[in-house]
Amino acid sequence: MNGTRSWSARGTWLVAALVLAAGAVGCQDPDDGGPGAGGGPGKPAASSKTPDDTAGGGTDKGKGEGKESAKPSADSSKKPGSTKKPTPGKKPGPTKKPGGGDTAGALTCDQLRNAELQNSSFRFPDAPEGTIAFTDGRWEGDGVVVELQSQCGIGDVTGDPAADAVAAVKVTTGGTGRFFGLVTWRNDAGTPVPAAVDSLGDRTPVVSIGVSSPTRRATVVYLTRGDDDPAAVVTIRRTAVYRVAEPAMVELHHSDAPYTP
Repeated sequence: MNGTRSWSARGTWLVAALVLAAGAVGCQDPDDGGPGAGGGPGKPAASSKTPDDTAGGGTDKGKGEGKESAKPSADSSKKPGSTKKPTPGKKPGPTKKPGGGDTAGALTCDQLRNAELQNSSFRFPDAPEGTIAFTDGRWEGDGVVVELQSQCGIGDVTGDPAADAVAAVKVTTGGTGRFFGLVTWRNDAGTPVPAAVDSLGDRTPVVSIGVSSPTRRATVVYLTRGDDDPAAVVTIRRTAVYRVAEPAMVELHHSDAPYTP
């Protein structure tokens, strides 16, 4: 009986010792390189690094943190010191001539060659009644020929900023008469409109016409004769100064010099 109890007690102690040993083994840290390190035989040790860490990214894949963009920034495309180029095709604004206004839109002597001369509110002396408009400087009807002469002056004589035109006109009738006159065309937005007239008489050809915009005066040189001279000759070279008082051109004064053909 005593022997049996002795073996029973030893068995109990042996079991207790085995239990304690098993518990010690199960509690050992795998990093200590013990039996639990590496997860058991045949398995590699677990790594604490992620795939991105081993590739040098250092962060989780897909988040993009800590990585430089492959595209350059918007500012990197700008060149230092660049300036804005002028708009192609843009022209500088109009300039004014020294001592005068902007001459853009001034009438030209060539415009008068196809301008109106006479209408219901304006009549040229010695011309037939009705509307008269030049075609290439000439009008003809009822045996009468009306011709624009080459003597012409451009400038402001009506008092507005636009330059007007003053020119000579000749009317040829069926007889021997050759009647000359002066006409002022007002500048109406670039269109010549007959506005003032003065008759110089029979066979009194115009030599020259000049216009002074600052004084609004027209200086006209033409040939004429004295009161006692026959109509078939000219003996005087007259220089007359006119101003416009619509519908007339008013002579302010004149000076005469002897003329010999």
